[in-house]
Amino acid sequence: MILILFIFLHRIVSAIQASFSFLVGLIVCKSTCTKSFVYASHFLMEAYGWFGTAYFMYDIWSMYKVHTQKIADKLHLLRLTKGQAQGHGSSSIVNGHVRSHCEAGANGRASAGGNNNGSTPGTPHEICDYDGACVQIPKDGRWDFLKYVLTHPVMMIHHVFIGTFGLLVVTYIRGGGHCIYSYMFMMEFSTPFVSLRSILSTMRLKESRVYIANGLLMLATFFVCRVCMWPYVMWRYSLAIEAASLWSAMSGLPRGCLVSIAILFLPQLYWFYLMVLGALKVFLPKRRPPATLKNGSGAAVAAEVTATTTPTSPTAIINGKN
Repeated sequence: MILILFIFLHRIVSAIQASFSFLVGLIVCKSTCTKSFVYASHFLMEAYGWFGTAYFMYDIWSMYKVHTQKIADKLHLLRLTKGQAQGHGSSSIVNGHVRSHCEAGANGRASAGGNNNGSTPGTPHEICDYDGACVQIPKDGRWDFLKYVLTHPVMMIHHVFIGTFGLLVVTYIRGGGHCIYSYMFMMEFSTPFVSLRSILSTMRLKESRVYIANGLLMLATFFVCRVCMWPYVMWRYSLAIEAASLWSAMSGLPRGCLVSIAILFLPQLYWFYLMVLGALKVFLPKRRPPATLKNGSGAAVAAEVTATTTPTSPTAIINGKN
């Protein structure tokens, strides 16, 4: 219950901030881009930079609290299911490997933790966050902040860069160029759909039409606003400076600017890749092979009969292996 509350609050705050960011970016874009694509400035950009910095620092801590609550809930679930499995002495065999009810129950509830992309926990003692990072659950349940930062490098680099250099140095100290930076703010247009997808997943509505429709909108907006945005901005920049080509315009940028673009742009490609994997799992689910044995179907039937007539240790035969 606490985890669900944490996820709801985290995602709602994220969606509100993203809406404000997009609105500011849209206002600045309409006000400055018609004057000068490179040199115009707007007071909203500088004012929002301070708010954005505070938000991204808060968001790191909020993601950490959600992560630690996931670990606490998963450990509690594993202890409960382990106790039930020991009490009943039952197990199942999947693809020829013994699988306890503890593991089956943990995997059945793994989606409540909310890894809403293509990443999948490899073991019942592993959790995955929405940024694609998967970690092993510590036995004692302790997970300090530094360990979280080190195990989520992509998200940390993205947040720290935007929250410090991206918002403070670019929009406040340097001044000018706010038309270009307004597009960075409008990249947040896809975030409310990402937040709604996480909320729907937490509510166990992955099979609903709303979840599927929102997922398609999330993919479309993320692709347009985050994947295609920077190539479009660089093309506009090449036209503004009357460069011979897009490549010549980019090669003329300072090295620090190129590094900044890479830090901002490359994570978007990685997260879009995870989203595509998640979409493929929804629309193209893997089909389980029929329960058969290599040695013949008669052996499979005999094995099933033996399993059902053994009351002390009931088993389930899947794919015909015992």
